[in-house]
Amino acid sequence: MSIQSATAATFDLSFTKLSGVTGGNPQGTAVYRAQLSNIGFDNISSILIGDSNIGTGGEPGKFSGFDLDAIKLSRTSISSASGINSITGLNLFDFSPTGTVFTPGTKRPTANPALSGNLFGTTGDSIDNSVATLQNFDGNSVTNTNAFGYASLGDGGQVGFNLTSPVSTRSSLYLYIGEVGDNGEVATAQITVSDEPIRIPEPTSLAALSLMGIYFTVRCTKRVKAQ
Repeated sequence: MSIQSATAATFDLSFTKLSGVTGGNPQGTAVYRAQLSNIGFDNISSILIGDSNIGTGGEPGKFSGFDLDAIKLSRTSISSASGINSITGLNLFDFSPTGTVFTPGTKRPTANPALSGNLFGTTGDSIDNSVATLQNFDGNSVTNTNAFGYASLGDGGQVGFNLTSPVSTRSSLYLYIGEVGDNGEVATAQITVSDEPIRIPEPTSLAALSLMGIYFTVRCTKRVKAQ
């Protein structure tokens, strides 16, 4: 904690929930917007989304935790979820395992074999973007065989995105997050932007991995908190 307080300055930003919902079939994705311009540093290099680990909302098994439909950075502000796929997004995301760092959370117990297996939209240790399609707000808001277009993080899970190049905060910049199911999970999630990329250390133990991951996440970061 002393390292965090010495190196990290944190500020609360407001997420605004857009009116209506969007998504695939059926639609049920809530979209939230955060303004990232003038947050205190010039550029953003990475974004981290973490499930709150409160264990409520959504389904058990492979659908546990925060269900992320999509993520977008844009210079355009909108107020209706129906317009999210129409606005121009900045082409700065690499949704392959090279640009996406996934730490799966815990799956809630279930006796239903249909809900077993890897967290939805993942291969177990990475995002499967052929299923998650995080570049589009297109999630089918269901937890059955018709599920498509999102990734479940699991309770306490995290997904981080290293941008392909830093993006300036000196002009209008908005972050949009899609939450499948409109369960209010964005309000309790931990969403952080940083002026440094997320690094993957090579520790000698799982405990060391956890500690180093925390250090690189909090260094020079601004915390984004939904309201």
